[in-house]
Amino acid sequence: MARIHYEGSFEVSRPRDYVYNFLIDPRNVASAIPGVESVEVIDQDNFRVKATLGVGAIKGTVTANLKFIDKRPPEGATVQGRGSGLQSTMDFQLSFRLSDLGQGRTRVNWVFDGNVGGLVGSMGARVLDPVAQRIINDAVNNLRSKLEGS
Repeated sequence: MARIHYEGSFEVSRPRDYVYNFLIDPRNVASAIPGVESVEVIDQDNFRVKATLGVGAIKGTVTANLKFIDKRPPEGATVQGRGSGLQSTMDFQLSFRLSDLGQGRTRVNWVFDGNVGGLVGSMGARVLDPVAQRIINDAVNNLRSKLEGS
């Protein structure tokens, strides 16, 4: 089992309410994550994501069921998820908190914590970390771009 933790922040030229509403729509966020093939919104708090990923020599499809476990408009939200694929399992939590910087600007602080088991988990951080960092960096850049351009 490999434990993973990532956190960061970015700023956008959009008001906090706008950013909150954008980020609680799973379709908006999923469209920014490389490899995501589909998003099925089940209800206002539950959704399913299917993605194609590659970790080292292992490539394939991952399916995750996600649920909002905390929504605090317009301050932030937390999503909990469980997924499987690539002969592996993953449990994770992603949260974001929004700070109003004034003049229509918002800072997004985010934290991702998870555990990866099975084949991918056994590879350890040396193999998993560069892949996760690339996906996170691309997703954050895509989100920022979508928020700024919308």
